[in-house]
Amino acid sequence: MFAIALAFVIVTTHVAAEIPSYIHVCGRKDPNLEKCILDNINNLKGKICEGIPELDIPSNDPLYLDKLVISESNSVKLYMKNTEVSGLCDFTMNNFTVNLDTLRFAIKISFNRMYMNSTYDFNIRILVPIAYQGKVYITTGNVDADVNLNFKMITKGAKRYIYLSKILLNLDIKDFENHYENIGNLGQLQEIIENFIGNNNEEIVKTFKPALEEAVSKVIISVTNDIVKRFTYEELFPERT
Repeated sequence: MFAIALAFVIVTTHVAAEIPSYIHVCGRKDPNLEKCILDNINNLKGKICEGIPELDIPSNDPLYLDKLVISESNSVKLYMKNTEVSGLCDFTMNNFTVNLDTLRFAIKISFNRMYMNSTYDFNIRILVPIAYQGKVYITTGNVDADVNLNFKMITKGAKRYIYLSKILLNLDIKDFENHYENIGNLGQLQEIIENFIGNNNEEIVKTFKPALEEAVSKVIISVTNDIVKRFTYEELFPERT
């Protein structure tokens, strides 16, 4: 959903002849450009969630993440694999700012609730190695996201193009609930896992959040650049109100 929403930030400024009629075009000189783009995104949530084949925008709800590295030390290795993140369609765009001179965008998004279904992979060495895989289900509430995007411009064949060069993503995960499938039947490993995870959700978030932010950022960069590479800078930002 991050990637889909950010793609619309770009696409909604494109010339009318190149985009579907259901998108309201926002001119570069529109004095209310930021509000115009923000209104577009909020009005098109349904299509954002479903994906838009004619614009090569896939559905990203659920969002699939191959591997998240939570811990990778000599004694403790903990990964989350084949993660599905859902609930991303239930979002609110709180704020959007753009500086076309520096090609920088800033967005604030709130999600009411997010769900993650994943496979956890523990490999813990105490006296002997202990390894186990199983399903984990995580639910978070009231997640806020600050997204800062830096674009760069290049020239190809006398035409100017932009691409997303850097993204700073900060997720504010206030709390979460987790359930480990069949963990009650693991004996000693159950105790090890519970001691490792502990009962302090704040510490878990500190460990888990950077891995999730990095994985989501890669998706945003990939999807956004797949879209903007098809249009010149002048097409993306026509000089009109």
